Amino acid sequence: METIVKIDVKKIKEDIKKMVDEQKLYKKSRKNATIIVDANGYRHWDPMSPSEAQWKHRMMRKRLRIMYAAYGQARGKSYSQIENRYPEENHPLYGWDGEIKSIIEKYQIMVEIEERGV
Repeated sequence: METIVKIDVKKIKEDIKKMVDEQKLYKKSRKNATIIVDANGYRHWDPMSPSEAQWKHRMMRKRLRIMYAAYGQARGKSYSQIENRYPEENHPLYGWDGEIKSIIEKYQIMVEIEERGV
């Protein structure tokens, strides 16, 4: 038996979907602050204030961009193919190259393959 290193692209895709759902929640929460009335009749603000939701939305946007870039790199695409607004030579994703590579390393798995007889 021989082992090879592969990237679990399916897991990256699932994690991106979870992050997108969370991002939608932040986007909705940053637009309005709601007052919640509990069972005892007490009024209090929603656990997440609009300013906190805006901050989390901004941080999540950066993390999602890096995750999308890692997903594209795992599938063998260059940065200019992932985000085609910029040329490859001075693409802004090169600034986050270390973070992208660490995400790719996080999703690496060892796969055993059987040797074929000749």
